[in-house]
Amino acid sequence: MNSKNYRKFKLALTGLIILIVSSVLVGQNRNNKEAGLKALDEQYGFLNIKLETPFTAFKGLKKEDSEKAIYKATQADLRMDKYILESVYLTFYKDSLTTIELETKGWNNTNGLLDILQEAYGTGSKRVNFGYKWKGERVWMNFAINETDGTGVLSIHSVPLMTKEIGENE
Repeated sequence: MNSKNYRKFKLALTGLIILIVSSVLVGQNRNNKEAGLKALDEQYGFLNIKLETPFTAFKGLKKEDSEKAIYKATQADLRMDKYILESVYLTFYKDSLTTIELETKGWNNTNGLLDILQEAYGTGSKRVNFGYKWKGERVWMNFAINETDGTGVLSIHSVPLMTKEIGENE
């Protein structure tokens, strides 16, 4: 084999190796994403707060919105690992928990919570505005991050309850 053909062969072989490695990595990424979304659906809530839990199961709630069933969890544990959650809000639909919303302040707490979420549920999809989203079959989760001050709002929604509520409001 002359040197010109050898270079072509080497270039083709390198391209083939890159293609194979890329395919394997894409497959692994897809499997990791699917595993993360499955874990999100299985968790069906956040920490010890489960979606669709009846309103009566919660203690220490303070009504936050007079028109909607939004309550602040005043007795919630506001730490996750070494990161501080500023507040926890719970939204109910027909006396069942439909949304959990957590707020963080400061880059350390916000980035720390993001790291925990990505470790547990995968990287999520980057949103146009600064934040991430995860869409499982039973749970949709969004983490919006304010680029200016590092505050974050994590929203975890029950897809079955959201679907019922939207269907009844049409």
